[in-house]
Amino acid sequence: MKNALSDLIGTVEGITCHSAEVKPGYVFVAIEGRSTDGNLYIKDAVARGAIAIVTDKPGNLSFLKPPVVNVPDARWAFSQLAASFYGDPSRFLSLVGVSGSNGKTTITHMLEHIFSQAGYKAGLIGTVQVKTGKKSFPSILTTPDAASIHKYLAEMRQNGVTHAAMEVSAQGVAMKRVEHVQFSGGIMSNICPDHLDFYGDFSSYLAAKQDFLRLIPNHAPLVINQGDLYCSDLAVSFPGPVITCAVDSCADISARILHLTSYSSNFVLELSRPLTTSAGAVIPACLIPVRLTVPGRHNVENALLAGTAALLQDIPLPLVVAALGNFKGVKRRMNVFHIQGLTVIDDTALNPGSIEAVFETVQAFRYRHLIVVNAIRGKRGPAINAMNAATLAGIAKELPLELIITSSSEQVPSSDTVLPEEQLAFLSTLDALGVNYTYSVTLSAALQTALNYAQTGDLVVLIGAQGMDAGRNVFTNILVPDADALCGGSYLTL
Repeated sequence: MKNALSDLIGTVEGITCHSAEVKPGYVFVAIEGRSTDGNLYIKDAVARGAIAIVTDKPGNLSFLKPPVVNVPDARWAFSQLAASFYGDPSRFLSLVGVSGSNGKTTITHMLEHIFSQAGYKAGLIGTVQVKTGKKSFPSILTTPDAASIHKYLAEMRQNGVTHAAMEVSAQGVAMKRVEHVQFSGGIMSNICPDHLDFYGDFSSYLAAKQDFLRLIPNHAPLVINQGDLYCSDLAVSFPGPVITCAVDSCADISARILHLTSYSSNFVLELSRPLTTSAGAVIPACLIPVRLTVPGRHNVENALLAGTAALLQDIPLPLVVAALGNFKGVKRRMNVFHIQGLTVIDDTALNPGSIEAVFETVQAFRYRHLIVVNAIRGKRGPAINAMNAATLAGIAKELPLELIITSSSEQVPSSDTVLPEEQLAFLSTLDALGVNYTYSVTLSAALQTALNYAQTGDLVVLIGAQGMDAGRNVFTNILVPDADALCGGSYLTL
């Protein structure tokens, strides 16, 4: 199989697994997906000019003029072809892969910021955006398909990028999108239930996170959150160097929190033992103060993981500390803004762990009343929605709040539409746990309900994934019509 695939490279114009993207001279890899089977589009790919077909579903394709290469695993073959076609670009970069249930986006943005502040041209592949050295554009998937990944990495190399950070989702690993990416280091942030619609149960999700470690070379460092028991357990099987991080407990590198406010944090970074970087330099044990201008204990944790990975990629400690000190945050990750006498938090909290992190941070805020608007996750299954509802119910028992739930029907595409069983799972869980709430089908109605409750000095929390992506703009335009400019600027608006 390897020779057959290798023979294709050098004579083709492109690689794709989407028949609509095929151009003359392309190789089309037919992959069986969750919603459709690429093998059904082979004829379409040939009609568009495909000069070879790769498939793991051998059948009667002898009628085709282009050669057909049968492989055991089309996803793996697609990854290998993409890496080869683009010249294995990851081999030429200091590339840190970041996995975990929560924190990936913030950690990768922190890393990209640290690399840039240290004077390197930096790249980024993640949930919010892709940066290839000269271009920056919105992302479609947390971990794109293999051809897109290697294309982005090749552009980074061409543009002079030397250091990069990449979010690696469990689904990206399971679908072999990163199979032929060579990482210079890895981070495992935390693990909590998520993506159960894809995996079926938590043990299968956990296994996919374990599989991420297989992709980190044995010589490369793995940075883990020691405070997360699942991360610690998974790291036992990693054969390479493991660097532990923890907040307010002992680890190789720890953060002792001095002060948390609603907008920032101060902590002492402690290296309890000397560390050796990828270039062989030794960082001595030390204590150094750090200030973050983004709120939350979870962001101290994120900074600790990102900073440690940067140190291991030979970024000097003083530069790491300085870069963390002027990091401004990421869109919809604990963004705080003020409008018409209200304080508003906007966060993509989409599983129990991230919801808990938001409300742990809420406790640092001063407010009169707490109003929460949560968007149900659409097309992600009843299980995760029931868990999210149960998490909110537990918080509602501890913190007095007005709870508003929405399906955001007018704001999401069909791929994120809340299904009846998902709505039922969420609302019936709240009912069973005795939580009072208001339900609105549309996001605009839910936010108007929040404003009906709100008074000067109140705190409004907007949480949820795709359904709440437009929440800040809708909320602002209800209060101040045509005031989109108020939503611009830095992500942490004081």
